[in-house]
Amino acid sequence: MIHLRRIILFATAMLMTQIAAAQSPPSLPEDLYKAETIVTGTGEAERMRGFRIGAEDVLIKLTGRAGLAGAKSAKQVVEQAAALVAEHSYEDRMKDIPIHDEQGTRDRPHYLRMRFDTAKFDAALKNAGLKKWQGERPTLAVWIGIREPRGKYVLAREGDGYGQREVLKDASKKRAIPILLPPEKQNAVNYDAIAKGNWPALRKASKELGGNAVLYGLLDFDGDAHWNTRWVVAGDRAYAKWKMNGVTFDAALKGAIDRVAAAFSKQAK
Repeated sequence: MIHLRRIILFATAMLMTQIAAAQSPPSLPEDLYKAETIVTGTGEAERMRGFRIGAEDVLIKLTGRAGLAGAKSAKQVVEQAAALVAEHSYEDRMKDIPIHDEQGTRDRPHYLRMRFDTAKFDAALKNAGLKKWQGERPTLAVWIGIREPRGKYVLAREGDGYGQREVLKDASKKRAIPILLPPEKQNAVNYDAIAKGNWPALRKASKELGGNAVLYGLLDFDGDAHWNTRWVVAGDRAYAKWKMNGVTFDAALKGAIDRVAAAFSKQAK
């Protein structure tokens, strides 16, 4: 009976790990050199603008340094973006809407997807004096306590917090930091556990999700239009804590993923 129970517990743990990992699978090496942005039409000027945006995104993804955006060393790479692109494609964002006038033909928004040449991009980074993030990226278990007029809750894979969840998923993809959110119905970590920084509970629950690093924090609505936040990221190779007050939840969540990248890449100034 005990042996059977152990088998069931082991199988359940393995299944939970597989389900959790499916939320945001680790990026393949070639994915690090891919980017996507939105352009207006398919003309050359917009395409060149899109390539520059994509090059900066890839540069930050490869270095883990969001602070490089707009920096002189980054511009040295971004300005040669077109020469670094290996392939690109468009997808009409309004493909299911019939074209009805000339403006609709010329100005329709498109997704511009691009893949940069690995060797050329690496060489451009080196020439600009920039170092790539070496080693494996963390698989991040994320615990966010949200307090708003409706009450308090923990952000999960489903349920309340759709906007926050989508921003977090987008930031995770853009920076190539795999994330794991808890299921909606779980009792391991509640809002108060996050607020008190109950590390034993957070660490245990994160391991059960399949994470090897932890990001936890609070998003407290200020009653007006912004949020006050505080964060901790912890893992075998990194630790950081910070606050952001009077910000949108977009800025708070994107900033949190950037802080994680900086902490683990060890490239932050």
